[in-house]
Amino acid sequence: MKEEFYQQPSDYLSCLPEFWRRLPQIQAIAAACCQELDRRLARMEQLANNRFPSTVDEEGAARWEQMLNLTAPRDGTLQARRDQIRACLMSKPPVNLQSLRQVIEAYMGVPVQMKVENFLLSVTYRGESRQKDLTPLLETMYRLIPANLLTEIAYAYLTWEELDEQQLTWEELDEKGLSMEEFERGQWISAETDS
Repeated sequence: MKEEFYQQPSDYLSCLPEFWRRLPQIQAIAAACCQELDRRLARMEQLANNRFPSTVDEEGAARWEQMLNLTAPRDGTLQARRDQIRACLMSKPPVNLQSLRQVIEAYMGVPVQMKVENFLLSVTYRGESRQKDLTPLLETMYRLIPANLLTEIAYAYLTWEELDEQQLTWEELDEKGLSMEEFERGQWISAETDS
């Protein structure tokens, strides 16, 4: 990837004629100039990075949250805040199940399954969600979905049907060396189908 001008270190001395570069006074001036230029270039890089939700720093995240009227997640990590900003930007209409799934997956960081039945939107996921606090996600979802839908987010534990589909004997299952929690969570099934 091409390096931007603000990512290159400043070198004031290289702009001067050779005989001036040897003078101690010019070297002192150049050191002061380079220090100031580096500070300004760093600020320019920060401003450029804060224009995009995936590269914002703490200051940029606060600005995006203020513009989008968001509250920071309770765990408050920078990555959680970035994910929340991306999810909010992705939530602009028109909203259908596919775009809603993208918003939820962007926020949680894991694939989700969704089903709408009897005015209940059921969202299930398997894996380790990056977000422990789902309150900001629910706030975003309730801004997107119709007011008559209720929302339920739950972990999808392993079912007997999924286990039967694997066509494993008890000995083959024991060979996998899974703890009871690993077995119930079912992530080992999705890991095998991915490979």
